[in-house]
Amino acid sequence: MYTNIVICGGALAGMTLALSLQSKGFNIVIIDPRETKEVIEQDKRTTAIAAGPRRFYHDLGVWQKLNKKIEAINSISILDGSSSISLDFDYRDFTDENSDVDINSLGHVVENSDLIKQINLKINKNKNLGQVKRFKSKVLDIKVDKFLAKVFLENNKQISADLIIAADGKNSLTRKIIGIKENRSTYDQEAYVTQILHEKNHDNIALEKFLPGGPLAVLPMKKINNSYRSAIVWSDNRKISRSRLAASKSKPEEMSYELERHCFDWLGKIKLYGSSAVFPLELITPKKLVSDRFVLMGDAAHSIHPIAGQGFNLALRGMKTFSNMCGDRAELGLDIGSIKFLKEYEKLRKIDVLGLINATHGLNELFRNSKPHVKLFRRAGLSLVDKSPIIKKAFMKYAMGI
Repeated sequence: MYTNIVICGGALAGMTLALSLQSKGFNIVIIDPRETKEVIEQDKRTTAIAAGPRRFYHDLGVWQKLNKKIEAINSISILDGSSSISLDFDYRDFTDENSDVDINSLGHVVENSDLIKQINLKINKNKNLGQVKRFKSKVLDIKVDKFLAKVFLENNKQISADLIIAADGKNSLTRKIIGIKENRSTYDQEAYVTQILHEKNHDNIALEKFLPGGPLAVLPMKKINNSYRSAIVWSDNRKISRSRLAASKSKPEEMSYELERHCFDWLGKIKLYGSSAVFPLELITPKKLVSDRFVLMGDAAHSIHPIAGQGFNLALRGMKTFSNMCGDRAELGLDIGSIKFLKEYEKLRKIDVLGLINATHGLNELFRNSKPHVKLFRRAGLSLVDKSPIIKKAFMKYAMGI
């Protein structure tokens, strides 16, 4: 069997890429051990989509269908532990006549399952643009020659393609099969992830509170059953994060109280909602993004600390750039698997990727340091940025991805 592109990995990143490349006229095969329905049922996470990448989903015809499922982030409040100094960003302070993005928020919070559902519906409606097939299987091997790449599957199928894309997560099997090595740096942290219902309105504010063990992020979500709701991402020592997960299941009222200690004045009484989980945090940077007829995307290309909530937005910027480059190349009748072309993409993305990796890694190390002189330096920095409209605007522009 032949197709233009094989995407290994059929969760949020892989399906987003499939839709984007389908819109450029490519035929695609997605390989994943799970059906789309299983992915939707199993992915309980939320994602903060910044204003710039939101436009990408809008242009693909997905965002318009999510109006009843998304919640805007109008402002972000950054706190350093118990200090009274804060850094506040508000989209209403940002005006840029030169931007082609309609700025009506800093970003939006959406549940992954809702986003995947709408992407899948759009793929099925776009059959006239390009075929997207999905095989429930695992990749066993990949062979590449000068003209084609061939994928060998567990179900005994073989698929030939011009290009293979790995979008199968931070521990990418296909990256390993191709032989791309990676650098790994463990943070000895895990992210405790859950949702909460709360007494008071979140007022579309997101909180990032830096604590000794790691940052606590509280993200506004759409109301459910007429109750105010937010998402929690709390990074901390592995042992502490796992004890929070255990408490969520055995003593949820204790975990609710622990969160109230940081949010009571703002959100009032808190109650845990839905399932909780922990995710290990690592910095994973492959030594290269491309090989012959092969490219890494999403977490397979870079897995970073969630400290600024920018990991998936970084991936979306890469997907948009790559899809546009592939579309332009195909219009000229040129090979999208050419190593020269793929290296052009890698070079184009290098500054954005390395810049964000260094920023998130540095921020995490800076805010985990509890030495008095470091605390003083941090708080002086927060105060300086908060009082400088020019610096503040530059930070906001980067965070919004515009």
